[in-house]
Amino acid sequence: MKPPEIRARLKTTGRTQAALARYIGKSKDSVSRMLLGERNLDLEESEKIEAFFAGDDPAPAGPQFMQIPVYGYAAAGSDDRITIADDRVIDRIEVPVGIARGDIMAIRVAGDSMEPRLYSGEIVIVGLNTPPAKNGDCVVELKDGSALVKQYRAQKDGRLFLWQYNPEKQIDIDATKVKNIHAVLYRR
Repeated sequence: MKPPEIRARLKTTGRTQAALARYIGKSKDSVSRMLLGERNLDLEESEKIEAFFAGDDPAPAGPQFMQIPVYGYAAAGSDDRITIADDRVIDRIEVPVGIARGDIMAIRVAGDSMEPRLYSGEIVIVGLNTPPAKNGDCVVELKDGSALVKQYRAQKDGRLFLWQYNPEKQIDIDATKVKNIHAVLYRR
């Protein structure tokens, strides 16, 4: 089997160079050089490659990805509030399927109020309707359509208590103004 045929078989079967490399016991770099014609196949490799593609077995499942929206336009009159609305999606990113249970979205942090914990422009992956842990980062979605990225502290007596780092201060929000609180699951 020649490199162009191997490349075509990889493409049509959905198999990856990494899977082929593991199967034949070579590095990904070695397989890449072989597919580019920079090194020759020996007989043993050729037999293993034939076996890799033999049979009607479907391609091994590789990681599946999904696209999620990224929000990040600053809300009017605020340096650190983000507008979350379908017409305010600034980008879409791919994340592995199963990165979280339930629905997720991404937020591009606005402003420097969470520095040095989170920086302006950094993207965080948010679990929708996932309650944050105490002292965990969260996105507080307000009923006015804006959202804040802060550290969750507590809820008590109809108040939501958050923390920001720059300048250090506690933020106290009337819970009737809050639409939802979502946990930040990952930074990207």
